[in-house]
Amino acid sequence: MDDLFETISRMAPEEALSKITAFAQRLMADLDNDARERFLTNLIGQSEGDKVSGLVHL
Repeated sequence: MDDLFETISRMAPEEALSKITAFAQRLMADLDNDARERFLTNLIGQSEGDKVSGLVHL
């Protein structure tokens, strides 16, 4: 994990986000819907169902 962070930290922020996005897309393709939902919920830091369901309308 530290090696990955070190590599990403040497990039410009825009390039780092682009690389992270591409990497995440490849990983997400292998997940089922429940796993994707858990990941996204953890990513945004909200675990309450009402808050998550409210995101559907954004």
